[in-house]
Amino acid sequence: MHVENKRTTWFRGWHLDPFEELQRVWKAVMDGAQIGVPHVVGKARVKDGVVSGLELSVILHEKERECSFRDGDEVYFMVPARPEEGIDGIYVRINRALVNAR
Repeated sequence: MHVENKRTTWFRGWHLDPFEELQRVWKAVMDGAQIGVPHVVGKARVKDGVVSGLELSVILHEKERECSFRDGDEVYFMVPARPEEGIDGIYVRINRALVNAR
């Protein structure tokens, strides 16, 4: 699966299906929402502007926080995961984190 993103010069899209990894962590997001604010924390490997690897996990915070940064070919990020926005909402937040990573 290759999705193009023409809004930015460095991040162009996905070489893999991010929804597989998002589905894997979704239960932890839903369970975590019962006791805190779930956040998806991840690392994306980006080569030539295309994500070729993705690792995700879920942590809890007392309030929403969002951050992202680049380190060579890797982007590290943390985005809030609102259950009411579903998996699509997390996908949109991860894309924004990738675009905004510095």
